[in-house]
Amino acid sequence: MARLYKREQFSYPHLIARWLAAMFLVFATYNPSGHSYFHWVMDMESGRWSIKILVGLCLIVLHLTFAYATARAIGAVGVLATTTLFSSAVWALVDLGYLSDLGLWGWVTVILSLLATLLAIGVSWSYIRNRLSGQVDSNDITL
Repeated sequence: MARLYKREQFSYPHLIARWLAAMFLVFATYNPSGHSYFHWVMDMESGRWSIKILVGLCLIVLHLTFAYATARAIGAVGVLATTTLFSSAVWALVDLGYLSDLGLWGWVTVILSLLATLLAIGVSWSYIRNRLSGQVDSNDITL
């Protein structure tokens, strides 16, 4: 009997798509450029509060989805380990002089980028672990 559904292997384009989605989510919510949901809501002169609330609820749902997937996939220890790895990488880049001249908004951008990368790792971790170790996630019932 032929399978009706062929499972596609997780690859780098899938990881990049998840990372771009996380970057869009984080930077759409807030970014130092002044073009974000936060800045849009703080602009009291513009109306359309129904649209602002709808977009805000969508952003909350997306943030919770990414955060829940990250928490389930890598757990608190994984988040701590990843944060420690990112912190030491930033420290090394500062020590080497690559990030030593950043201003406040540059640091905000670095932190938001690392948060988005953490979320992208979290939503992709099941696939990454499968590719590295060959272990299948027990929640995956399509095999």
